[in-house]
Parts: sequence; C-alpha cells; structure tokens
Amino acid sequence: MAILRSEELKNNRDEFIQNTFCKIFHRTALRYPDKTAVSDENCSLTYRELDEYSNFLAKHLVSLGVRREEIVAIQSGRHVKTVIGILAVWKAGAAYVFLDDCYPESRNHKIQEECGYRIILTDEYFSNLHMEPDNEYTDLSRREDLAILVYTSGSTSMPKGVMIEHRNITGSVSNFYRLGFNESDVVCLFASFSFVASVYDTCSSLASGATMEIIPEYRRKNIDLIVRFYQEKHITITFLPPHMAMKFMKYDESRLNLRALLVGSEPVRNLEPKSYRIINVYAASETCSLAAAYDINSHEKCYPIGTLNPNLKGYIVDEDGKPVKPGTEGELWLAGPQITRGYFKRPERTREQFIDNPFDHEEGFGRIFKTRDIVRQLEDGNLQYITRKDNMYKIRGFRVESGAVESAVLKCSEIKEVVVTAFMDSGGCNILCGYFVSDREIDVKLLKERLKSVIPYYMVPTCFIRLAQLPRNINNKIDRSALKPPKELNDHKLLQKLY
Repeated sequence: MAILRSEELKNNRDEFIQNTFCKIFHRTALRYPDKTAVSDENCSLTYRELDEYSNFLAKHLVSLGVRREEIVAIQSGRHVKTVIGILAVWKAGAAYVFLDDCYPESRNHKIQEECGYRIILTDEYFSNLHMEPDNEYTDLSRREDLAILVYTSGSTSMPKGVMIEHRNITGSVSNFYRLGFNESDVVCLFASFSFVASVYDTCSSLASGATMEIIPEYRRKNIDLIVRFYQEKHITITFLPPHMAMKFMKYDESRLNLRALLVGSEPVRNLEPKSYRIINVYAASETCSLAAAYDINSHEKCYPIGTLNPNLKGYIVDEDGKPVKPGTEGELWLAGPQITRGYFKRPERTREQFIDNPFDHEEGFGRIFKTRDIVRQLEDGNLQYITRKDNMYKIRGFRVESGAVESAVLKCSEIKEVVVTAFMDSGGCNILCGYFVSDREIDVKLLKERLKSVIPYYMVPTCFIRLAQLPRNINNKIDRSALKPPKELNDHKLLQKLY
C-alpha cells in the first residue's frame, strides 16, 4: 500500500476505508519512523518504536493461543503501554475492552463476567513481559472482524457493550481531515480509553503522523492543570466537554498553540468565537465516534450539530419510521460504514436499534442505526439537535421535550447550566423538575413567571433546585440518573411553594 500524507489521505478515502487501521498505522510509521507518536508523563515512543513494540506483544499474544475476535482486557491506565496494547491486540487478530480504574470495581467485574476474557494487560503484566522491539511486521486484523468492545457510560446499572469492527474504525477515522489533523499537530488525548472518543482521537492522530500527548488523570478534572498541560506540551488539537470548554475559553488564548477545540458529548451552548477553530462534534459509540461536525463562528444560545460525514446517510423519521417533511422534528437514523455490529450478547436490543435500511440498498448502507436523538434539518442543510427520545415526557397530556425547556431556562443569563427531567409521583403523574447551576441565588418564582411568557404553562418545571454543580460520570457527561427527586414530590402545592 502506498504511503500517503494527510492531505493525500483526504483525496484517497476509499483506499483508506478498504484497509484496517493496523495497515494505516504501519504506513504512517514507515513515513515518520523517528517522529514522536505518543507520550505520557513518564514515557514517549517514536512511530517506529510503537510499531515494533506492538509487533512483539502481538506475537506474544498469538503464542498464548489468542484467537480471532477473542476479547483481551486492557487495564494499564492513561499510559503509552495502553496504546501498545491496543495495537498489539488488533495485530493479533483479537479485540480489546478497556477497564478504567476510575469506575467502580463492581462495574469492571460485571464486564469481566460478561466478556469472559482470559488475558488482561495490566501494568504488572507489561513489567513482567520485558518487551523488545521487533521489526518484523505482523498483522492478522481483518476489516469485518471485531476490534473493540466499548461499554456505554452507565455507572449505576450494567452498561451495554457496543461491538466495533475494524471497518467501522477506518470508516470513522477517514473523516479526520474534516477536523484538520495533520503531521505537524500535537493532539491531546483527553477522553478516557473506555470512551469511544479516545478511539477517534488516537487513530486520527496516529494515521496523520501527529504526536499524541496523554493528559494524566489527575489533571483532567482541573481546568488550571489542563491549561498548563496544553501550554507545556504545545497542544494544537484537543477535545473538551462543553462545561470544561466554557471554563477553558476564559483563559488567554495568546499563550496557547491551540488551533482546534472539539466540543461535544452533550449540547453545546454560549461559546465565544476565538482565534482557534471551535467545532461542535456529534458522535455515538454505535457510529464509532464522530458522525457530524459544525464550525462555531458566532456567539449563540445553542448550535447545530452540523452536517454528516460524507460516508454517512441520514434519515429523519416520525414515530412510524416514515420520513418527515424538511424542517420537521424527527428521530435521526444513520447508515454507512461507521455503523457498528450491535450490542454484545444483547440480540433483542440489537434488533431494536439496528435494522435493515428500508430507504436505500446501496452497498455499505444496508443497515441503519436508530440514534434515539430528535433533530431537524435547517434551511442551510445543518442538523439541529433537539433532545433525546428518552428525555421526552408526557406532562398533563402534552408531550414535553426536556431540551426545549432547558433552552428556555438558559435565556436567563444568571443560569450557567441546567438539566430538566421528570419524576413520577405516587399517582402516576410526571412532575417536571429543573436542576441548575448559578453564581448567585435565583428568584425561582420570578424565573417561572419569565418562562410562562416564552413557553406553554405545562412546560414550566414545577420545581427548580440549585446545585453547586451538575453530577457527571467518568466521561464528563451529565449523569441524569444521579439527580434525585425532592422528598415533597407527592405534595404538589408544597413543592411549588418550596422550590
């Protein structure tokens, strides 16, 4: 296979998609053998070293009898050795599941029970292995084979394992030019290795010849330490969740080398344009990360999620699965090479969410993923995210979208963040509750009166509860399951009076 620069890759997407990532990476290693590929706090490897160490480990795994599509666990933290492990597992023809130490031990134990893996690559495993560089390239990966199990970010209940194939990875990463990755970049790996965003960032960086810097765990939650890391490492591309991005953008941009800030994982609002690109990215585990992107060039209350990747087709449908008229809200369905295999050991859920494409029989677009996201297409072709189908409630007989209520609440400039959800009272009625973050006390009665002037009465939450911060999971997404109903839920008059 020819060795291509990132600009050439942009014009050779078909060739890119027809290979596995291992071949793409090996090609990059041949082009930039002595360039730093990946670094953590204590170690860095060139492209040649990363390729050769992963060859050694891949052969070791094969010698242990690792079979095609066998699941190998990786639990070596935010370190270079994790990237070696990922590439080695793929080269051995197997698939990996990453176990994050930041999650409860019970969660990782449940994943172990479900996967039944027999090999786990830990810090101790790597230390005892005494790896050596091996320049004999090995690769047993195949496009249609399982590459990763990414477990969705639930923490209180058992999450679902999304089965990602090699062709999904190259299908997704073939769009990296949309975000401007190239060989001169220094990319920060911010996401957890257990999160699908890490797959996109890692593979896009290693495919384009960039250097990837893994930010340590202790720095990921502190914006001052994040900014210092970006300055020290001369980061040019990074991903941040919206609440972190808003804090980050208050810092002096002249002291940064940043040229692209990717923001996503939940709705993006109220960002000020900067000298660097700000890109609202829409992604899902079931599409192997990035599915759509939008460049933010103005200050708005909310932003579109943009246009779909060129290798994806989208359909906006009503509750009966029929296409809606342009500009009408509906559920987004996606088809294309990024659509993953389904959910591990959950055939019924897979059949619910992944269906044969009733609209198109073109090769590569035969399966649809039903995203459960409600969107509408704007006149300029961009998609506007409305809400999750799961976050739509019947209130007094009316359908209420939590996202629409949240947008109305955020028009109050004193409120920085808000989540609106519903709890069922003892009589079986949904009670709408709003949880918000603000710098100072808010007159809730006045807020409700304001809302009644812009949205229907039934959309105004019965109660508002101020929090110091919204609860978030390990991937920095808002954890709605951690929001608890007020104890006065069944006394509606008292509830309205108190909150």
